[in-house]
Amino acid sequence: MQTADIVQDAGVDLTELFARVEYDRELLQDVVQIFAEEFPKLHHMLKDAMLRGDGKQIQTSAHTLKGMLASLSFGKASASAMRIERMARHSDLQGIPEEVARLEQDTTFAQAHLEKACAQVVW
Repeated sequence: MQTADIVQDAGVDLTELFARVEYDRELLQDVVQIFAEEFPKLHHMLKDAMLRGDGKQIQTSAHTLKGMLASLSFGKASASAMRIERMARHSDLQGIPEEVARLEQDTTFAQAHLEKACAQVVW
C-alpha cells in the first residue's frame, strides 16, 4: 500500500493539511488544540438537536462541523457532516442517527491518525 493510500484510508489528507498550515508545527498544534476543545461542544449540540428532532439546529451544527472538519482535511468526516446538513435541510431526519455515528467514527479515526503523524513528522 502506498503512503497516499494510507493517508486516504485514514480519512485525513496530511499533505493538504500540512500545506494549509504552511508546514508550521506550532500553528498545526494550535489548530489541533482548538479542534480538541471545540469539536466535543459542537458534537454535543448536534446530538442534542438530533434527540430533540430540531432540524434547524441539526443543520446549523452540521454546517459548522463540516467547515471545521474540512479545515483539518478530515475528508470522510467532513463529507458525513455535509450529508447530515443536507438531510436536515430537506427535513429528512430518519437517517441522521446513523450518519452521526459515521461522523463520530470517521472523526475519531482521522484524529488518531493525525496525532500519530504529527508525533512522527520531522519538522
